[in-house]
Amino acid sequence: MPSRKLLTAIAAPAILTLASVAPVLGGTQVGATAAPGSPGPSQAPRPNLVFVMADDLGWSDLGTGLVNGGYGNDYNETPRLDQLAQEGQVFTEAYASVQCSPTRTALHTGQYATRPTNNVYAVGSPAGPATAPLRGVTQGRLAEDGRTAVPVGYTTIGETLQRAGYATGYSGKFHVAGSAEEIVSSHGFDENWGGSQNSHATYYFATNDQFNDSVSPSLDQFAADYTQEYVDENIAPYSVGVSEAQLDALVGTDKHVTDAQTDAALDFIDRSKDEPFLAWVSEFAPHFPVNDAQARPDLLAKYRAKAPGAAPAKPSYGALTEGVDQSVARIVDYLEETPDPRNGGRPLAENTLVIFTSDNGGEEDPVNSGAYNGPLRADKGQMYEGGVRVPWIVWSRNPDLVRGGGRSNETIVNSTDLYTTLASYAQAELPAGVPLDGVDLKPAFSKGTKINRDHFHHLPGYVGVQGPASSVRDGRWKLYYQYTSNSFELYDLAADLGETTDLAADKPGVVHRLGQELIAWLDETDAPLATLREGQPPRVIEDVTGETYANGTVTARRGETITVTAGQQVPFVLPRP
Repeated sequence: MPSRKLLTAIAAPAILTLASVAPVLGGTQVGATAAPGSPGPSQAPRPNLVFVMADDLGWSDLGTGLVNGGYGNDYNETPRLDQLAQEGQVFTEAYASVQCSPTRTALHTGQYATRPTNNVYAVGSPAGPATAPLRGVTQGRLAEDGRTAVPVGYTTIGETLQRAGYATGYSGKFHVAGSAEEIVSSHGFDENWGGSQNSHATYYFATNDQFNDSVSPSLDQFAADYTQEYVDENIAPYSVGVSEAQLDALVGTDKHVTDAQTDAALDFIDRSKDEPFLAWVSEFAPHFPVNDAQARPDLLAKYRAKAPGAAPAKPSYGALTEGVDQSVARIVDYLEETPDPRNGGRPLAENTLVIFTSDNGGEEDPVNSGAYNGPLRADKGQMYEGGVRVPWIVWSRNPDLVRGGGRSNETIVNSTDLYTTLASYAQAELPAGVPLDGVDLKPAFSKGTKINRDHFHHLPGYVGVQGPASSVRDGRWKLYYQYTSNSFELYDLAADLGETTDLAADKPGVVHRLGQELIAWLDETDAPLATLREGQPPRVIEDVTGETYANGTVTARRGETITVTAGQQVPFVLPRP
C-alpha cells in the first residue's frame, strides 16, 4: 500500500456591475501573487471557486476549535478541515437557516426567505398542526403547490457566473429544484451529478453500480464498486487509524455516495480547468439516516474502536463526518498538485477560493443523527443559536484571495452573502432590479476586515417545536420575537453563548433598539406573517403604544386595542419602552 500523505504538512434580465469588484487591467484581476519568472499580478486570471457544504454538520463537530470558539470535537476526526482552518480564515459568527431548504434557497438567490422570489422557510409546509393557535404561511415558488424550490425564472448565482464566463458544475444534494433537469436547465449549472428535488440520500451506498432513487441517476457513472487501484489512490492516502486489511476489504464492495460525488466534482474540475470554474459540492453526509449501515466500513471500524470523549460518540456519525473531511482533502490535494493552464502552470490552489460550511445547525438526535453543537442552545429546526450557527472556513494558497494563517473573523456571515461574494471574486455582473440581501465578503476574506452588519431570521410558521418567530443579531445581542405569546427574548451572546439568561425585562432599551431594526427589516422585505387559525377565539392586545407590523405595513399606535380574528395576521408588536 502506498505511503499516506502527511496530513499535518499539509431572456436575460438587465444587469449592473457589482460596485466592489476589484480593479481590472486588460480584463484581469489586479493583486494576485506571482511566482518568480511567472506573469505579473496584472495578468492573474479570475479565480476558480469551490464551495463545499456539509449537510446537518453541527457547530462543534469539527476537530478544530478555531471555527467554534474553542469547542473542537474530541471524538470526530477532521484533519484536513482542521488544517484549512489553520491555514485559512474562519468565521465564528456564521449563520444559516433552521433547515436545509431555506438555506439552500438563500445561497442560490442571495435573498432572505421573506422575499417573494425566495419564499422558502422550511423543508415541508410550515402551516403547523391543527392544534396550533396560529397557521403558518403557504410557501414555495408557486403559491398553489408549496414546493420548496427556487423559481425557474430567477437569476441564480450559477446563472450569474455562467454569464461571466464560468464553467459551473454541481455535485450532490440540491433539494430546492422541481426536478434534476431544472438544475441544468434553469438554475445555472452546466452539469449536475446526483442533485434532484430530493431532500437527502435515503441509503448512502450504490447497489449494482447504481444509487437508489433518492440520488439522481446522473451520479451513477461514478457508482462502480471499489477497486484496489481506487482504494490505493483515493482512500489509503487519507486514512489514519485504519489498518491495511480494513482498506483492502473495501475492494469489490459498493461505492459510498460521498466518494462518488467527490469523484464527480474532481472529474468536472479536471475537464474545466482551462476556464474559470465554479465547483459546487453539496455533501449528502452527515444527514440522517445515520446508522452503521450508512457508514463506510473502514471508518466505522475505526470509530467503533475509539474511546469516547466529552463530545457525543456515535461511530456512524464520526465515520460519515470523516468521510466528508476526506472528500475535502481529495479536492484540495488536486488543486495543490495540478498545474493551472490559465495561471502560468502554477498550482490551481494559487488561484482558487475554497469555502466550507454546513446548511444548518446539527441535529442532536442520538438515534437518527448524532451531531453536536457544543454549548449552543437547541439544534436543527430551531431559531436559537444551535439551530442556525454553522462552521465557515475560507482558504486559498493565494494570500490575495484569502488572508489566512488561522485568522478568526467576527463578521456576521449570512447564507445570502455567498451570491454577492462569489460575484465579486468572479468580476461578474449582478441582475438589475433584484434586491440582494447579502454583503460582499471579499474585503473580509482577502484582507481580514471585520464587516459590521446585522443578521435577521423570520419563520412565519412551524418547524417541529419551533413556532412563528423573528430574530435579529446585532453585535453581542440577539433578540427574538415570539408571535404566539407576543413576547421578546434577549440574550447577550458575548457573555452567555448558550442563551441561558433572558435579559429582555432588564434591558428594555436594548429590546426597543433591536426591535426597531427588526420591524424595519420586516417592513423593508414585506415579510408575511402567520395568521390566527380558524376556530381560535379572537386575540385582543390592549393598550398598544408603539409600533406594529402586519400586512406589509408599519403602524404607529397610541393607547390602542388591537383585535385579531381568525384568518388575520398576528402582528409584530413593539411597545414604546
